[in-house]
Amino acid sequence: AAGWGVVLGRAVSKTGNFFIVMVAAKLVSGYAAAPPAVSSTITFLFTVAAVFQAAVWARELILGSIEHRTAGQDHATLGSAFGLIRLLVTFALFAIALIVVLDNLGVNVTGLVAGLGVGGIAIGLAAQGIFADLFAALAIIFDKPFRVGDAVTYDQNSSGTVEQIGLKSTRIRGLMGEQRIIANKVLL
Repeated sequence: AAGWGVVLGRAVSKTGNFFIVMVAAKLVSGYAAAPPAVSSTITFLFTVAAVFQAAVWARELILGSIEHRTAGQDHATLGSAFGLIRLLVTFALFAIALIVVLDNLGVNVTGLVAGLGVGGIAIGLAAQGIFADLFAALAIIFDKPFRVGDAVTYDQNSSGTVEQIGLKSTRIRGLMGEQRIIANKVLL
């Protein structure tokens, strides 16, 4: 279980050398009265470095807080869920960082943001069933209504022992030894 000090330390340890160099260059250019062309280049590079560094720090803090919240749970289930959460958080934060950088370059990002929104809606509608099971799995993992090894009753008269909680389904061993694979959204 990672404490908050460890989470903050891990976030600070992800500070990139490029960001440190650009902070130093920005400070020096401010005091040294650099020529306007050099100053504007340093300002742009500093903005790029700061935006992406902020995305890295935010990713580490978000993932660290999720890891802190899920301490002491089934590692197999959490490992697969955490991999997917890491991918989604990384993609979302770096997409936002890229849009901020493009906006600072003077690119009109309104169309890009609208296109990403429409694309996200289309993907969400197409993969609605998969996302329903995925969010049900995350709800099971974080809310902990049951864990591996717990006896559960489902379908009003069926019962068994939870063997594995996956991202799409949960495996339950019935009283007669049969294994049932039930979608997480149905089981939840």
